[in-house]
Amino acid sequence: MPDPIGVLWAIRDADGAVADLETGYGNPAMDRMIGVSMERAFGRRLLEERPEFRDDEAFVRMLGVIETGTPAVVETAVESSVGPIGSVTGVFVHRALPLGPDGVLNLVTDVTGERRLEAELERYAKVAAHDLREPLMAMGMFVDQLDRCLERGRDEANEELVSLLRRTGARARSLVDGILEYARFGTAVDAEDVDMADVAAEVVDSLAGALRRSGAAVHVGRLPTVSGDRAQLGRVLQNLLANSLKFRSHEPPDVVISAEQADGFWIFGVRDNGVGIPEQLGDEVFAMFKRAHGDEVEGSGIGLAVCRKIVEAHGGAIAAHAAEGGGTVMRFSLPTGLSRASASRPAGRGGARRGAGQPARAP
Repeated sequence: MPDPIGVLWAIRDADGAVADLETGYGNPAMDRMIGVSMERAFGRRLLEERPEFRDDEAFVRMLGVIETGTPAVVETAVESSVGPIGSVTGVFVHRALPLGPDGVLNLVTDVTGERRLEAELERYAKVAAHDLREPLMAMGMFVDQLDRCLERGRDEANEELVSLLRRTGARARSLVDGILEYARFGTAVDAEDVDMADVAAEVVDSLAGALRRSGAAVHVGRLPTVSGDRAQLGRVLQNLLANSLKFRSHEPPDVVISAEQADGFWIFGVRDNGVGIPEQLGDEVFAMFKRAHGDEVEGSGIGLAVCRKIVEAHGGAIAAHAAEGGGTVMRFSLPTGLSRASASRPAGRGGARRGAGQPARAP
């Protein structure tokens, strides 16, 4: 069975009442979920190790199944829990089935991903509807004003209204394009060997014009080969580098792209010397349509949301931190278990003032 399965047996006192539950068989999926091997988990008494577990809803549920012989099916969210056997967090469907007079068979289905997707789609629809309503209402108002003024011909006021309509229409199109981009990326991952050094070189080349105009320098360190979707991982680097150019300070942009191994992951860093991200935003900076600097800088607020969706679809995570000395460092992780090579050559193709082959500074 791909889902976790585990058996618990009733330990009864002299009066026949259930005094504790003892762990029996657990399949490999259960071992992985609780983080404890079957050999270590077998034969452990729950209340003996954690007396307070008697009041836990899962213990009460399993006790009820043993005492009544009636199965129980419950969906439960565990935000932070260290149980008597192992640590489990997420949203689960727990099916507890009677196994003879003294046993309970537990079948657990992890639905964390499904519930998160549902919540994300609901939030996505609400935010999209809210953000699209504003430009559409504005366009309707401008059209009404223009209609009333048309009898005067093409005067200065009418030209201004036409300009406002064009800008508002462009804003609405940008939002729609962002929604389509968000929907397209990060859903299916076609795994292949991806040389991140080559990807970084392609991204830098694609932004060569913007790099020259801003006087930017990009330093790319040694990057690994990973398993993933080349186009999607390229989009992550492109969005992060483009943000470094967009949110620049009075100094020419200076960007460092690096990678290092830690705890079973490749940790990629994109560090810049720009204006930084407001500290109070925290993880909200990756929310759809969230614009760190409001209307001060043009954009739809989609880029970082797309990055998070792609990185998480690859089994990693992404976070934003203030860089030492100013600016921002964006870090994202990809599992090293998917890698087939520990590291590749530094990016070395042409680009705008790129420090190719130079060791990347610590992000």
